[in-house]
Amino acid sequence: MSHYHAVVWIDHQKATAWHFTPTEQEETVVHAKDQHQRVHSRKSTHGGHKSSADHHFFDDVAKALNGAHEILVIGPAQTKQEFAGYLRDKFPQLGKSIVAVENADHPSDAQVLAFARKHFLALDRMQ
Repeated sequence: MSHYHAVVWIDHQKATAWHFTPTEQEETVVHAKDQHQRVHSRKSTHGGHKSSADHHFFDDVAKALNGAHEILVIGPAQTKQEFAGYLRDKFPQLGKSIVAVENADHPSDAQVLAFARKHFLALDRMQ
């Protein structure tokens, strides 16, 4: 099933992508393959340590978003920004579909969908 709108919640270990309408949704969960080996591998500019992006993981998440026309990317920390940049670089058609990248800690599935539906309703009204 492919719908016009999609939302993905992503962190460095897991991503959940939904294609949805106001009344139905389809969910895909993607897990990073090397969850335990990705801990603090490179030093970041702010002095802390940061793990490098898992491009195989990002590829799998991109496949889960295939067919979406508008995508909202949400999640904690920097993985959401890294993923959005990766989509824009490696999957330009999907990258052009990103309408926003927003912070979201660890909401429930219902909270993610409610936030996304509200976000797209407001965006659709503006267009």
